[in-house]
Amino acid sequence: MTRRTPDNRLADSGTLLATIHHLDGGLPVRLRLTRPSDASRVRDFLERLSPETRQRRFLSPMPQVPEAAVNHFTFYDPRQRLVLVATAPGEGGEELVGIGDVSFADTGIAEIGLVIEEEHQSCGIGKLIAEAIASLALTRGATHLKAEMLDSSPAVLKVLGSIGPTISEVEDGRSVAYAKLPTRASWAA
Repeated sequence: MTRRTPDNRLADSGTLLATIHHLDGGLPVRLRLTRPSDASRVRDFLERLSPETRQRRFLSPMPQVPEAAVNHFTFYDPRQRLVLVATAPGEGGEELVGIGDVSFADTGIAEIGLVIEEEHQSCGIGKLIAEAIASLALTRGATHLKAEMLDSSPAVLKVLGSIGPTISEVEDGRSVAYAKLPTRASWAA
């Protein structure tokens, strides 16, 4: 991933959220937390995704976007879960190009989910969201990120591998990957 802004990898999550990141191809992307007023943007984003991409993110077919899926990304308890969006300039204002969420468990494992709009995949948005989520997870005491997948997805493994050493296995019939988060002392400044 090429950035014209300083590499803030796993730095202060506030820095990651306050910076405009210029990714591969020059796309300017901003990260921020979602809010209830994002419901229509989230619905538009999810509806733009192909059925295959929705299935990969939600781990089951989703021919239509139910209200529960929109609410999942816009109404949450920040003590238990956070949702980040990557936005880019679009027609009529900002447009969502990626969504990531993280659930925090008392076990030291933070469970991550990501989905990037097909048009913007492979330009660094997933990695950027994952870095911000990893930074937030570290501040909550997490030691590992966990991602469930339909199969052993090379894209997910690559994103998690950019965070830390990653293993994949099958648990209860699902592919799961775990990435070890770096210690606070090894954060970039």
